[in-house]
Amino acid sequence: DEMLLKLAATGKLRTNLSAQVKRMLAATRSDRFVRYFVRRWLDLDNIGTMPPSEDFLVYYRDNLETAMRKETEMFFRHLLDNNLQLREFLKADYSFLNRERALHYGIKGVQGNELQRVSLKGSTRVGLLGQGALLTASANGVDTSPVVRGIYVLEKLLGYTPPPPPPDVPTIEPDIRGAKTIREQLVKHREIATCAECHRKIDPLGFALENYDAIGGWRGEYGRNMPIDASGKLPDGQTFKTPAEFHQLMVERHMEFTRNLTEKLLTYALGRELVALDRPHIDSIVRQTKVDGKGLHDLIEAVVLSEVFSKN
Repeated sequence: DEMLLKLAATGKLRTNLSAQVKRMLAATRSDRFVRYFVRRWLDLDNIGTMPPSEDFLVYYRDNLETAMRKETEMFFRHLLDNNLQLREFLKADYSFLNRERALHYGIKGVQGNELQRVSLKGSTRVGLLGQGALLTASANGVDTSPVVRGIYVLEKLLGYTPPPPPPDVPTIEPDIRGAKTIREQLVKHREIATCAECHRKIDPLGFALENYDAIGGWRGEYGRNMPIDASGKLPDGQTFKTPAEFHQLMVERHMEFTRNLTEKLLTYALGRELVALDRPHIDSIVRQTKVDGKGLHDLIEAVVLSEVFSKN
């Protein structure tokens, strides 16, 4: 805008960059950044690309597809405007819902079509991992797969991309015949040496979210009296029996999440994939976020003020 052009023309932009970042993030035009970044980060544009099961057609009729994207965008905007600490992404006990979204989550008493902050205390939903957008983006509109969801959590929240499976190992299709059946299939995969290490990391994260159906609704069983077993054991030996216990373990891994979000923001800011030479800059930004009270606004400002961004 005019102010940025004036500062650049007089050679004062770099010395005023921090103030300009604050000004620009406070402007309504920054909503475009929030919308596009969140969608790229979490693959939210994949929502609705697969034909939904007939059981889920109401999801389209009630405009839940649009509302679930907006829920996550408003959640990100809230953390940004209030400069909340990054672990809030993982532990928040609230979200932004309208009447239809609330009913989809099994929450009564919310009125109106406009999204509003709603407490989720006492519910089965915590932070990003309880939001319908992520749970739908990690499914296909019809059924769920612990492997697909596990990989999604690793890539989008924890910053780890598993290598592709060996070509001679058959894939496991999404399976709704029961937790026992698909667990048995995955046990066989873990018996294959080339698969075992990755499945140790992937499978527990996926099974922890099996209580959420393909569009993020809560379910206690697959059907036909097939109960869902959401328990698991993480590679570091920590175990969990319920989604609530899993959510708490994810909060404890907030520094992995912080580094991943830093990398995603820096990639978006630079407009290119990160390389090994970017690692010192990422380390520096992450160290800055460890200071007490540092939040999402501070992280974005640190990305813009970083040397790698200024020389891009």
